[in-house]
Amino acid sequence: MENNYSPADDYKNFLSSILGQEGKPEATLGERDPSNGPNGFSASAHYVELFNRVKASLSALQAYAFLSLDNSKDKELAENFYKIVNADIEKTISLLDCFNDYINFSTPLVKKNTVNTLMEEVITKHGSQFQEKKINVIKKQFEKDLPETILPDEQLRYILNSVIEYVLLSIPLDGNVGFLTRIFDIEALTSEEKVQLQKDGKYLEILVVSTSYEKSGKEVEFVPVIPTHPQQEGATELILKLAKEIIRMNKGVMRQKLYEDKKMAFISVILPIERRNVVRYPSLEERQTKTRGVEK
Repeated sequence: MENNYSPADDYKNFLSSILGQEGKPEATLGERDPSNGPNGFSASAHYVELFNRVKASLSALQAYAFLSLDNSKDKELAENFYKIVNADIEKTISLLDCFNDYINFSTPLVKKNTVNTLMEEVITKHGSQFQEKKINVIKKQFEKDLPETILPDEQLRYILNSVIEYVLLSIPLDGNVGFLTRIFDIEALTSEEKVQLQKDGKYLEILVVSTSYEKSGKEVEFVPVIPTHPQQEGATELILKLAKEIIRMNKGVMRQKLYEDKKMAFISVILPIERRNVVRYPSLEERQTKTRGVEK
């Protein structure tokens, strides 16, 4: 049977869905386990609760030993008792903390859902700017279980921030923005675009679609396409060009296109997928958040 599938069909469906969902934000990240962090971080609640209970009991004994100093008839004995108990408790708490870190660092975590998580992060970060310009985030369609990209998190975060800042500087008031993440089929690219990509490589796409309407019936403004001549580029275009250079160095592609009939424009970021599972270890902040989460 002939396969007539084309990623362009998904673009059309996504663009149409934005037109039909104005003012109705949609997120398809799926439900998350509340014990999980941004990249699937989880731990045994029973172990964490036991860890916190033991530390709380030791802290209570430490406080009781201190308070007993004022109520003891033999001050010298009370002070010696307090010093011994306090030193022993501090050593035990230090041992517990070291053991807890050992447990965390002995079991690497599979890094996952990074692209969708960072997308949510940068959208939230620019939330006040969207409100100031009265720009509506009317669609968020994130593919579940999206693979990792080879880009380091900081580079990916920089690219996403640059794209959103570019849109914010380019789109007029009362515009609309939609976001999409998905697996990408490189066969949808032109021959010229494919040159930069690996023939046997696999890729994902981050798509940012913008629309803008003037209620008075004036001509619609679009996100401008990067000019072909560097000397004509302004500060706004340079923001996107710098991000495009990082994408190019990582064997990816950035595309821009206007849909004049639909009065829409998109910026497409196509990035190579990591071929292997990437592991990581919980940060200090994550470990502290995990233990605080079940403290009584």
